[in-house]
Amino acid sequence: MTLLMTKKQCCSIILRGYKCHKVTLIGENMNLMKKIYSQIKTDVLPIEVINSVLENKTEYARKGILKRACQKGELIRIKNGLYLIGEEDRRYGFSMYTLANFMLRPSYVSLESALSHYGLIPEGVYTTTSVTTKKSLEYQSPVGMFSFTHLKQDFFNFGFYHVKNDHSSFLIATPLKAIMDYIVVMNKKYEAVENLEEDLRFDWEEFVGFKEFVNRTSIDQMLEIYKGLRFQKILKAMRKRL
Repeated sequence: MTLLMTKKQCCSIILRGYKCHKVTLIGENMNLMKKIYSQIKTDVLPIEVINSVLENKTEYARKGILKRACQKGELIRIKNGLYLIGEEDRRYGFSMYTLANFMLRPSYVSLESALSHYGLIPEGVYTTTSVTTKKSLEYQSPVGMFSFTHLKQDFFNFGFYHVKNDHSSFLIATPLKAIMDYIVVMNKKYEAVENLEEDLRFDWEEFVGFKEFVNRTSIDQMLEIYKGLRFQKILKAMRKRL
């Protein structure tokens, strides 16, 4: 299954489920966390959500409230415009993938993080890896390292989907797209599935178990997009082995 999304759709879809009702704060003694928790069920707070909760405050007042909340440990500033509920007040936990999506837009989780997520590689992945159409960058946050690798627009707007559960929401590459992203950005020249298995200790049997995403139709779609010889060779090798 190949999913095509525009940049606007990619940026907006992860905000679904994070919208809250309008609320008025009565004086600055009102506990910010209580007001947030009365409206939403998430520990990840993009600035859009905070501004909605504090919509009746001036920009100057909002900055002051956020600064005091961070000083008290009620909020953790991940980066400009992205906050996490402080550990003592946290109720739902959080996904590093959700943080990654919000940290740089447009982006989606891919490469080693996605391959590990699906159980396709045995190594632990300690950096949350994503691809983006923007410049590559790495960012050390208070909760961990994030890596964003540039991917050409032609290879970006397809092959990822939206995962949503009770308290998290994120975009992640399909198993097939994750390995193709890896081949593209790492400039790999695999000619056979065995090359994948040897280089990454890639679990082919686990891979083909994701039948919704890994099938001859999805590979044929990829063959129409990835025209380079090195891409054609590995895609045709995968298709032949299915």
